[in-house]
Amino acid sequence: MGFKFRERILVVAAGVCIVLLMGDRFIVTPLYRLWKARAERISLLKQNLEKGALLLDRKGDIDQRWLDMNERSLSADIAEAENKILNAVNSWASRSSFNLSSIKPRWLHDEVNSKKLEFRLSGTGDVESLYRFLYEIESDSLAIKLEDIEISSRDEKTRDLALSVRFTGLILMKEKS
Repeated sequence: MGFKFRERILVVAAGVCIVLLMGDRFIVTPLYRLWKARAERISLLKQNLEKGALLLDRKGDIDQRWLDMNERSLSADIAEAENKILNAVNSWASRSSFNLSSIKPRWLHDEVNSKKLEFRLSGTGDVESLYRFLYEIESDSLAIKLEDIEISSRDEKTRDLALSVRFTGLILMKEKS
């Protein structure tokens, strides 16, 4: 019971199709996926290399900004840091005609090599004085950050507004050599 020529061709063609399917499934597709994953990894590494080169090019600027931040940060001495902020707050208030009613400092210990000095202050004034006071805070060279601002009207008939502000000052602890 021999195969006829046509049947042999069909068996051979079926065998070739099975071999091609198995080759695609077990060799070509895994290699394609591996090649695609490596191409993506190479692309990512090239991007990281470009970012690193840009950082190295900007190293001088970054180092200078870090030195500026260290110089502008508050002193590690508690009394000196509080005094510096209190003098700045009084200066801001006088330049903006803002009426301070309370100032409350508080020390926060966040990290090993830095601390924050938090201030909560409140006062009153008209729209212009509040605007100018907030501008003075934001434009000062001290290393401070506005955290919360609350503005409320004291009554409906006057232009007096109440302002409550919370800001923090950065204190970088000097590393011991």
